[in-house]
Amino acid sequence: MSPSFYHVIHVFSMAALVGYSFYAFALPAPETKKRVMMVTGIASLAMLIAGFGLISKMGYSFSAGWIWVKVACWIGLSMLPGMAYRRRERAGLFIVIALVLVLIAIAMVYFKPF
Repeated sequence: MSPSFYHVIHVFSMAALVGYSFYAFALPAPETKKRVMMVTGIASLAMLIAGFGLISKMGYSFSAGWIWVKVACWIGLSMLPGMAYRRRERAGLFIVIALVLVLIAIAMVYFKPF
C-alpha cells in the first residue's frame, strides 16, 4: 500500500482517538464507557499499525529517537480515556495532558530532533 493510505489512516485514527478521549473527559457517564472504550481501542490500534506502516514505507529507521517519543505519546493518549472514567474529578488535568501529548507528537513529525 502507498504511504498516502497509511497517512490517511494514521491521521484519521488519531483524530478519532483524541475526539473520543475528549468526549470521555466531558461526559464520563457509565452508559457511554463501553462504546468509548471500543472506539478508542480500535482507533489506537489503527493508529499504531498505520504509524509503523508509514515508518516502513518512508524508509525511516525504527531506532530513531523521535519515533519512540511518538510511541510514548501514543501510549499516553491511549491510556487517557480509561483514566477519565476512573478519575472523573481530574478531567481538566487529563485535557491538558492530552493537548501536550498531541503537540509533542506533531512536533516530532515536523522537527525530528533525535
